[in-house]
Amino acid sequence: MTANTFGRHLRLTTFGESHGLAMGAVIDGFPAGVEFDVDRDLVPHLNRRRPGQSGLTTSRKESDSPEILSGVFEGRTLGTPICVVVHNRDARSRDYDPNYYRAGHADRVWEEKFGHRDHRGGGRASGRETLCRVIGGSFARLLLPEDLRLVAFVRQVGTHVARDLPDPLTIDAVDAHPTRCPDPAVAETIAEELRLCKEEGDSRGGVIELQIHDAPIGLGEPVFWKLKNALADAMMSIGAVVGVSLGDPVAAITTPGKDFHSGVSGDGPDAGISPAASGIQGGISNGEPITLRVFFKPPSTVGSMAKEGRHDPCILPRAVPVVEAMAALVLADLHLATASNRKFSLPFAN
Repeated sequence: MTANTFGRHLRLTTFGESHGLAMGAVIDGFPAGVEFDVDRDLVPHLNRRRPGQSGLTTSRKESDSPEILSGVFEGRTLGTPICVVVHNRDARSRDYDPNYYRAGHADRVWEEKFGHRDHRGGGRASGRETLCRVIGGSFARLLLPEDLRLVAFVRQVGTHVARDLPDPLTIDAVDAHPTRCPDPAVAETIAEELRLCKEEGDSRGGVIELQIHDAPIGLGEPVFWKLKNALADAMMSIGAVVGVSLGDPVAAITTPGKDFHSGVSGDGPDAGISPAASGIQGGISNGEPITLRVFFKPPSTVGSMAKEGRHDPCILPRAVPVVEAMAALVLADLHLATASNRKFSLPFAN
């Protein structure tokens, strides 16, 4: 199979199967000389994604401890390919019948396409592959400007929508509740529904919202590698994602143009910047906050297999760091592209 690599200037290749020996990532194109500490820069992000972190997620217990095989020496990157592996410790392959195909999962189409598949937990089509993306995103964050802030959170699960959000919105506020919904009242309602889903073998979908603040002006290309389509492509590559929107698309199509385009025209430092553009104009970041909404379908494992507790009734709480990681990979890739054109200097270059 092909298409295991994401990115142009910063390239992430992921490998491994859910019940194989290990999962891993190779990051190529990463500059030399960047300070890196595994416990500070990688482990916290993996801990946010790992299974078994609350009673609302799968009971599979994985520490997801990373092992750096190459690319880092004496606390700094070498500029050579960075390889990180995470060993699988709690796979229970006996739970999967090779002749059983889960509706909504990749089991059937994978076998039809390749003629052979790893039936154990979905193999490479498992959500466990996303830990490799979190590894890549953790490194990508180190290439972003220090004042750039990206934070994702659970905006909606089923019919329950978060509206009372803290200001400013921080990762600590998001992580304060196991649902990663920063609206306390709605978070409790979501938690109760997910507990009931686990008991009944049901599942729920929802929306993760990503906010990017203080992105520099100039990220993205004006034609085929627009920032908006790069972000959408990254998000749609995550399993179970069924849609992505920039800002509020309903408001965008129903608001009259005279009200929607409320920015300043003419000359001056703010001229031509549209606050309604959700941070991206002509495919290029304009310095305003970027808001992205990512829509997830309910997990495919339902019924008796779901009741055993080894599957998430809703993947959104654990998908929050995955959404952040994919955004970081896109932003770092485009930042490297811009830096190669000498428009901006890299944040670590002095």
